[in-house]
Order: sequence, then C-alpha cells, then structure tokens
Amino acid sequence: MQLLKTLGFSWLVFLITGLLIGWFFAIPAITVLIDRSYCPAAEWQQVVQAYTELYQQHQQRRLQLQSVIMFSSLGEEKSLIPPKPEVLQQLPTYGRSQRQRQLQLRKDYPQAKILQCAQ
Repeated sequence: MQLLKTLGFSWLVFLITGLLIGWFFAIPAITVLIDRSYCPAAEWQQVVQAYTELYQQHQQRRLQLQSVIMFSSLGEEKSLIPPKPEVLQQLPTYGRSQRQRQLQLRKDYPQAKILQCAQ
C-alpha cells in the first residue's frame, strides 16, 4: 500500500513539474503573413531570406510557426504546415498590393509577423 502511494505521489509530482516547465518555457507561436504582390526578384529574395530565418528558428524549436498565410490581390493561401524556404523562393509574385486586405489580415492576426517587399 505504501509503495502505491509513493508511486502515485511521484507520478503526480512528475506531471506537475512537466506542466510547469512547459508553461514557463513555452516557445512563442506566431502566424506569418507573406504579401505575394508583385515585386522585383531582388526584393522578393529579401522576403525569402527573412522567412528562412523564421523557418530555421522553427526547425530549432525556438519559435513555432502556427500558420503561414500568403496573400495578394488575387487571393490568399493558408498553410498550417510551414512551407520550406525553397518552395517560397520558387513562387512567383503577382497582382497589386492591397492595403485593405493587409489591414484586415493584421486585424485578424494581431500578433502576426508580416513579410513584404519594400514599398
């Protein structure tokens, strides 16, 4: 009987410790908004480089990319699994930048990090 109490108490302490560690040392989770409106290749490369840095932090578990939303005047794509930077680099940019859509997305995702070409 004493053995069961000791084991039960040990597992309870182990569980509480795990929850506290997860709570105090939780990695930040962000949504990334990527404006795919037309921009020159050199500027798009800077967007890809910024995303690559975020993706590497995600791979190292220092940051969680909750979702990646790519948008332009022609629509938007939401990905719950972050695409590899190589995939992003191959994507064409198209359409015009729409300030209203960007403002709406910022309102919908207030903690989001936005990546876009220099305007």
